[in-house]
Amino acid sequence: MITWSPELATGVPEVDHDHLVLIDNLNRLETALKERAGAEHINGMVAFLERYAQQHFAREESCMNRLNCPTAAANKAAHAKFIQTCAEARKKLESPDAAAGLAFKIHTDLCAWIREHILKIDMGLRQCAKSQ
Repeated sequence: MITWSPELATGVPEVDHDHLVLIDNLNRLETALKERAGAEHINGMVAFLERYAQQHFAREESCMNRLNCPTAAANKAAHAKFIQTCAEARKKLESPDAAAGLAFKIHTDLCAWIREHILKIDMGLRQCAKSQ
C-alpha cells in the first residue's frame, strides 16, 4: 500500500489530486489481489489505471510546460516508458497462463515506479509552483 504524505505533494492541486486518485486505485488493486478477486476484475483495474495515468500524464506535462519546469523532458520520457510498461503488463495479465504472482509483481512494480517518479521527477513542480 502507498500512503499519501506531505513529502509526495507537488504543491500543484490538480497534480496532487491526480496522484491521490492513482494511489487510491493502486491500493484498491492491492486489496483485490489479496482477496483473490477474479482475473476480469484485476484486468479491469489495470486497464483503468493505464487510462487514468495517460490522462494524468497529459495534465502534468501541460502543467510542467506552463511553469517551465526543468524536469519536463525527463517527465515526458518517463511517462512514455510507463505507458509502454503498463500496456505490456496488461497483455501479460490477459494471457490465460497468467499466474496470480505475476499480478502481484506488476502491482509492486507500478507502486515503486509511481512513488519513485513522484519523489524524483514530479518534485520539480514543487519549486516551479512556489516561484509562481
